[in-house]
Amino acid sequence: MTRAIRTLSKQQTRSSLAWFNWNISLRGVFETICGGTTMVFVAYALVMGVPRDAMGYFSATIGFACILQLLCLPLVSRVRRRKRFILIVAVIEPLLLVAAVLLTPVLPPTLRPVSLGLAVFLAAACLHLTRPFADDWLATTIPSGLRGRYIGQRLRVSSLAIIATTLLVGYAVDVVGQTSLFGLTMLLIVGGLFGVAAALTLTGASMPDKTESPHLRPGDLREVIRTRPFMALLAGTVLFNLPFYIAAGYYQVFNLEVLKMRPWLIACMGVGYLVVKLLFTPTIGRICDRIGPRSTLLLIGPIYAAFFLSFPFAAPDRAWPIIVAWAGVALADGVWGVAAPAALYATIPEQGVRPAYFAVYNLVTLGCFALGGILAVPLLGLLAQVHWTWGFANLGGYHLFYALMGVIMVPCSTAVLLFPGKQWPMAENNNNRQ
Repeated sequence: MTRAIRTLSKQQTRSSLAWFNWNISLRGVFETICGGTTMVFVAYALVMGVPRDAMGYFSATIGFACILQLLCLPLVSRVRRRKRFILIVAVIEPLLLVAAVLLTPVLPPTLRPVSLGLAVFLAAACLHLTRPFADDWLATTIPSGLRGRYIGQRLRVSSLAIIATTLLVGYAVDVVGQTSLFGLTMLLIVGGLFGVAAALTLTGASMPDKTESPHLRPGDLREVIRTRPFMALLAGTVLFNLPFYIAAGYYQVFNLEVLKMRPWLIACMGVGYLVVKLLFTPTIGRICDRIGPRSTLLLIGPIYAAFFLSFPFAAPDRAWPIIVAWAGVALADGVWGVAAPAALYATIPEQGVRPAYFAVYNLVTLGCFALGGILAVPLLGLLAQVHWTWGFANLGGYHLFYALMGVIMVPCSTAVLLFPGKQWPMAENNNNRQ
């Protein structure tokens, strides 16, 4: 099974990469406002009566939506006009969230969490349906020698958009109040409009022609499983991110409900995090291209462990440990955001059913977020019964929850040894599947 991968001219490639940058920037605005774990969405869900300890279920819902990706992949792969399909589904995703935000307040209180959960699931399902083909579109457009630098550039331009959004949203929530139903609803609607605009930018990007557009079949999964470099990277990704699968759904709950931080202070903390990423990503991209993803990722495990272990030292009258921790972890996230996609692209063969690889990667990683979100709910319930004060550390409930994630992060850091180094067999031999 063969196909032509790169059929774009230099001008088409340059123009497409620019439109991809516009897409990720506008989508960054959308996800900063409307994402299932963002400050605005969490505040809205709390107003709608969702218990704070149950926020992990939204993370689980987003993760479980990836199941539709695998179930529908053989059917979706038969779509002839994939660019049009990606555009239509990308527009539907934010419109679903906007519809749910408008509908949920008029429902009975018992149905409101269900309505939000269903909307999050359907919106995430739309994203997951297109991800294998959208990821393949981007991967085949980026010249292989520029992966690290271009991915770093994408992070920089999207960070600028997210910085501006975070400041404006933090100020807006501070003004209207984090319990204002009308104010939060309007913010989510504005975020949805940016999601629509992000989808429309893809009309300007060129999709590489293919001499053969393979129809994916369940049997293609065997090819993916036999590709040892890819499976090693997938295992390394799951192990390394284990603490994040469990903890990711509760950052804003911790800030709003446990530390009682003002939305404006949360926004400033987020901006500091983004500025650090923005400053370091050009260097990170060059380092990744020079020494390889694995050596780059070896630097960040201790930073992530220290990040989680800083949470017990924060309290409502002492937020500075968290502010410092987020500024520090920004460097680690910058490394991950550049090196992890570069490693993924390097382990996927240049020929064959490439979307199947992206589908498996998304299914496993997002599925782990789903399982982690479910596990977090009873774990928090158990830890809520414990309280231990040691000096400046407050070990109880959410504090102990994040301290546990820091301990788990220490052995998980070694999983980066499964990532590709500077020279990776897939680069020279696409048939290395023994």
